Amino acid sequence: MRNLLTITTGLLLVTAACDGAPGAIPEPPILKITSPQRSLIQNGAGQIMVTGTVTPNADGDAISKVLVNNVAANVNADGSFQATIQVQPGATLIHTVATAVNGVEAKDTRAIHAGDLRPNGTTIDRAVTAAISTEAFAKIAAAAGPMIEAMDVGPMLAPMNPMIHAGDESGEDCLFGRVFIDDVNFSNIAITLTPKVGGLAFRAQIDGLDVPGRARYAVACANGSNTIRIKATKVVVGGTLTVAPDGMKGFKTDLLNPVVTVTGLDIQASGIPGTIIDLLRIDQGIQYVIGKFAPLAMKPMMNQALGGLAGPQTLDLLGRKVDLQVAPAEVKFDANGGVVVMNMKMLIQGTEAAKGFIYTDNGTPVLDPGDGFQIGLADDLANQMMGQAGAIGLLNLEVPASGGTFDNSSLAMSLPPMISADPTDGRMKVILGDMIITFTSHGTPVGKAAINAKIDLKIESANNGYGVAIQLGTPEIFVTVLDDIDNATLLQDADLSRAVEICLQAQISSISKLLTGIPLPSVAGLQMRNVSVGADDGYVMVNGAFE
Repeated sequence: MRNLLTITTGLLLVTAACDGAPGAIPEPPILKITSPQRSLIQNGAGQIMVTGTVTPNADGDAISKVLVNNVAANVNADGSFQATIQVQPGATLIHTVATAVNGVEAKDTRAIHAGDLRPNGTTIDRAVTAAISTEAFAKIAAAAGPMIEAMDVGPMLAPMNPMIHAGDESGEDCLFGRVFIDDVNFSNIAITLTPKVGGLAFRAQIDGLDVPGRARYAVACANGSNTIRIKATKVVVGGTLTVAPDGMKGFKTDLLNPVVTVTGLDIQASGIPGTIIDLLRIDQGIQYVIGKFAPLAMKPMMNQALGGLAGPQTLDLLGRKVDLQVAPAEVKFDANGGVVVMNMKMLIQGTEAAKGFIYTDNGTPVLDPGDGFQIGLADDLANQMMGQAGAIGLLNLEVPASGGTFDNSSLAMSLPPMISADPTDGRMKVILGDMIITFTSHGTPVGKAAINAKIDLKIESANNGYGVAIQLGTPEIFVTVLDDIDNATLLQDADLSRAVEICLQAQISSISKLLTGIPLPSVAGLQMRNVSVGADDGYVMVNGAFE
């Protein structure tokens, strides 16, 4: 897939035309890197030797120094040099700067990926970690009521019917009663959730309870059936709500040691014999119904709040189908809040047999939600997505140009984008490594350059504030003109940097859409505020608060 853009080069040519004016900057030294090759992928991090040659310009200005990622290179009399630098796991940009005695510099930037090659569709263990504070659970509980009120409870309870029954241990015989619950209605429900060791202290107050149902029974071998309605002015249910992984279904919930108090019970069972009413002990049966209803109603809320998804899903992203699987791996609670860990798999359809992605080992991030929440996204999950997109050409660009010495340019990814920690400041950034742009005029190549870039990650509100999405900031661009095609564009490195900026903005938009496609926990009815982004041990960390 190729994306089309248009750029105007007239202004750039005016800039380039001025280079021959009196007082022009002297030519830089002649710098060539012989090793490592561009777009190198190596197994594992460690030290690497950078070698090359540097010679004076046509004016004979001597070489003052050569630095490789700020490491001084040993420069020999013949102009050859070498420097040993450290390559980190993930993506590393190698910047080589040769400086002449007059201060003029020649530069080369290239990229290297270090890690293990894994196949596309690999499940990323601990792909997402989330910590939710006690204060955040209080706000989740406040939002739970309106969400539960909007649920269609009947289908959720149907598999548990008959929920109230007696005398049918051996089947329906001459004396039995069964009540099938059709729905649970109420005028209002208020939830409280307080984290503790082993789960959540749960309390729900239900006002205006109205439970319609159907009864089937027999007395003295005479069968009968009728409708029944169970009402109460107020029901209070409490206990420990447990939340546990349930595979592709997300989370399963249960209420341990439920205590149900019913006020104002009203059993409307006209036509049902009193013998059956006594047999069924409906006053106790309704407590059982509510004790089962409560954790069932909380299941979808927990799936949203903790990031679980119901079953495998297929998403539309950049015009492609993406298969998504999320499976919770661990849930823990204590008095300070809750922590959930999820494994995740994302596969762009059609990339199964394509070249895989570079996997790097991650540590365990330190989670501190403060009085809100914190989400950690493993860089390997995002890197796999971007690697898949690069493998099928989703990030390649075709850029027509109006005017100037070239009329078209094509940008091809020789390495996929990769999220890595910047060794200079420790911040997580997207590294665009060794993108090769070829400039053509009427179909004939007239110039070629390698583009490398670093882009800060930023976090923005999404879905009108009810979610968050990872976005990309302004790129820091490094352009190296390549000599395998004579440069007939009349543009120097700085000019070409401006020419390719529009291309990169299109790529940044595509990469942002890929990252936005990764599902992160959100809660219906709660907005996410004061969001910020950081990094910790191979994870992009998102902090915020519910409102």
